[in-house]
Amino acid sequence: MDERDGNGFDDIPRDKGGLTGRRIAVIGVLTFAALGLALWLGTRPKPAPEAPVAKKVEAVPEGTRNVTLYFADLDQPEIHGETRELAVGHRIDEQVHQVIDALISGPVGKDGISAIPAGTKLLSVMVEADSATVYLDFSSELVAAHPGGSAAEYCTIASIVRTVGENFPELSRVQLLVDGAQVESIAGHVRADQPFLVKDWR
Repeated sequence: MDERDGNGFDDIPRDKGGLTGRRIAVIGVLTFAALGLALWLGTRPKPAPEAPVAKKVEAVPEGTRNVTLYFADLDQPEIHGETRELAVGHRIDEQVHQVIDALISGPVGKDGISAIPAGTKLLSVMVEADSATVYLDFSSELVAAHPGGSAAEYCTIASIVRTVGENFPELSRVQLLVDGAQVESIAGHVRADQPFLVKDWR
């Protein structure tokens, strides 16, 4: 019998899917390309982060309003109004404080004087919304440095109360305090231990 008959090994078909030289070359090229791509991705410079956009800051203008301040006349025991533009805050207590500070500083015109004694300072302002009352706490000079007399006392109270009433219609009562406490009067002629009603001093 021929050893190369159907039962011999020479008749077994060869695996045509094996690695040929051409396939090895293709795999090598693909592997080299993949390594090159990975190397390029790993070493390329990263894009610089975008600079943050600066936010535009809007300038907030200082608030102003026209106010009317009441000063004593030079020649007679009366008061008159002087209107001016004044820088003010946002809260009502801030605005009251700034308006009364301007009143203490005196008039711009030459036909009047401040009816508040020299050296007096407004220490604090408190607004009680429920009763529409403003509490003005002055330093002791309001009483200690007051020149006295009923006419001068009237002008002092009237200038404060009318200035508040004219510029803050939501307030109807004004309580004067001295160093945080109520006083019987400023100069002995008008009771000051209760709030003044704005409507009585118009």
